[in-house]
Amino acid sequence: MRTLLASALVLLACGCADGSSRPSGADAPPSVPAGPDPIVLRVPRDGGVLLAARYPALDTTIWRSAARLPALGHIVAFGADDGYLAAIDTSGAPVRVDLRLGTVTAIRSDTVRIVSSADGGAIFGLGTTGQIVRFTPSGGDWRMTPPLPVQALYAQPDGSLIVAGARKDRVVVWRVRPPQQTVSDSLSFDIGDDERTIADALQRTAASVGDRVFVGAGESVIAVRTRDLDKALDVDMGDPVRAIAATPSGDRLFVALSGEDVLRIVDRFEEGITGKITLPGEARALRMDPLGRTLLARGNRDSVFVVSLAADEVVGVIRTEWRGDLPLVLPDAGIAYTSGDDVVFAHPRTLKPMRAVAGGAASFWHTLRWNGLRPRAAGLDQPVQFRTSAPRDSADLMADSVRPPADSAALRADSTGNAGTSVAGQFTVSFAAILDETQARALAARIRVDGQSPRIASSVRSGRTLYRVVLGPYASRADADRVGRASGQSYWIFEGVP
Repeated sequence: MRTLLASALVLLACGCADGSSRPSGADAPPSVPAGPDPIVLRVPRDGGVLLAARYPALDTTIWRSAARLPALGHIVAFGADDGYLAAIDTSGAPVRVDLRLGTVTAIRSDTVRIVSSADGGAIFGLGTTGQIVRFTPSGGDWRMTPPLPVQALYAQPDGSLIVAGARKDRVVVWRVRPPQQTVSDSLSFDIGDDERTIADALQRTAASVGDRVFVGAGESVIAVRTRDLDKALDVDMGDPVRAIAATPSGDRLFVALSGEDVLRIVDRFEEGITGKITLPGEARALRMDPLGRTLLARGNRDSVFVVSLAADEVVGVIRTEWRGDLPLVLPDAGIAYTSGDDVVFAHPRTLKPMRAVAGGAASFWHTLRWNGLRPRAAGLDQPVQFRTSAPRDSADLMADSVRPPADSAALRADSTGNAGTSVAGQFTVSFAAILDETQARALAARIRVDGQSPRIASSVRSGRTLYRVVLGPYASRADADRVGRASGQSYWIFEGVP
């Protein structure tokens, strides 16, 4: 009996010790929700090679772009079906990255003031001349002069575009279906304000989620159904609307009002204000977590308020710069923010630093969930080929888009692996070096300059066949550079004939 009693006391003591050693719920390390792979993208803020890592293993690169990106301003959209990432650079030029091929397209023919995309492939923008233009992977194939000045664009998954503008004291919303030039549906409503005030409010507060477009019009929050352009919600907020953020489902809206230290919660099913969240200060801008767990609110100066949407309360305040990319909510709900030259990852509940990335503030950051960077078994229909598996002589290692001739002998290797004969004074434009022939031919089919499409030049490197998408040769580097720029694609130039 004494032995059993002693054993029980020992087990009890062990149980207590084990329980006290476990972290509390608030301090427990966060976990990444199940689903597609959590991917973190990084590129130098002044432009460079785009790198991808699978979170949280940020020190292991699983993919890199085949060409340099310009300095990015913000991300517009990502389409998981085709792997297109749409962005705007700091000069206002649309940028498209093909995460499958690694190609980068910077569209320099137009700079845009307003931009929207539903899938990362088709990018709609409002040019400096007031025209609406659509940029697709095959080029800028559609333009339209709108019937009145445009303040907001909402690209739709079906390829149509919903446009919002102001006329006197009214907000006007209409739909166009490219390549048509006519308005197919329209809606207008009076908000009792002047045209200039309406235009400014539309640019700051409009948002599109699911089958709803949300607009902060004066002192009202209005929702328009995208399928029929009928008004679905009209809530009087009492004060001018400064910013709107919607949950990923669009079921709840968080509205910041001018001059108030409170976020109003609007429920689209209740069709009214259902709650409020008191902030430490007035919110100037809002940023929603892609999974709807956390809301970031920009305060005055360098303050950012972290709001838990599970409890509808402020978790705390982070002192950091508000940029086009940071702060952001990480896949495990941690908060990434700049601190001097570094990027710090804070715990989502305690806001205590969990780790720091030295020099991370010099990068532009973005996160997405996608399985497209996974390697696939060779027996499947089309194995995925990674840029990192290609020989390291591609454009992502270069300081600019022009290739030096140092590796030209290897570039001239033919399909048998034998080096070809150098042709002095001739220059070739290369758009990509790809391990998959089908992908190379698909890229070549999208490019056409002076009535010509690129050809495919193959060579064997380290036992693997490399397919280069090339145009030329040309008599001078200037001629080759003109062709490369006219293609609208990322390219580099080497001397000789492949």
